Amino acid sequence: MSSYVAVFALVLAYVALVAAYVALRTLAKLRRATNLLARGNRGTQGKQSLVELTQRAAERADLMAEQIAELRAEVAAASAPPKSAPAVEAPGGLRNIALVRYDAFSEMSGRMSFSLALLDEKGDGVTISAIAGSGDTRVYAKGVASGKGEHDLSPEEQQAVSAALARRRGLRKSA
Repeated sequence: MSSYVAVFALVLAYVALVAAYVALRTLAKLRRATNLLARGNRGTQGKQSLVELTQRAAERADLMAEQIAELRAEVAAASAPPKSAPAVEAPGGLRNIALVRYDAFSEMSGRMSFSLALLDEKGDGVTISAIAGSGDTRVYAKGVASGKGEHDLSPEEQQAVSAALARRRGLRKSA
């Protein structure tokens, strides 16, 4: 019976030896893979390892995130109206505007014709009139100086100029 125990111990030792050999081979493969990641796939010829590349990519991503945050802050600051600066008014700006719509001809309805007055603070500017007919539309422009037409104004153009001048004075008439 002691020979059976000896044979069993010998087989068990052999199995343990094979298991140790397989474990050492697996460990060697794992070390080679780890060295490949740490060293790079082309050795020491100046190529970077995967670990270094990952670190550099993370650093670049952090830098880009900071730059994006700075750009967002600049855009927000540029688009926000200044708090202490008064409203700037452009001299000569056409800020007094009035539109009068009407039917120029009896056969046309829907008030497709219009006269538009665009005036600055002095009452200088232009009137633009579009007269819609059944077959065509004609557009006319006339200059306005100090609230008076440089050419004779039609009643609708004069109404538009008067409405624009009333807005200049703050009366806010509706045309």
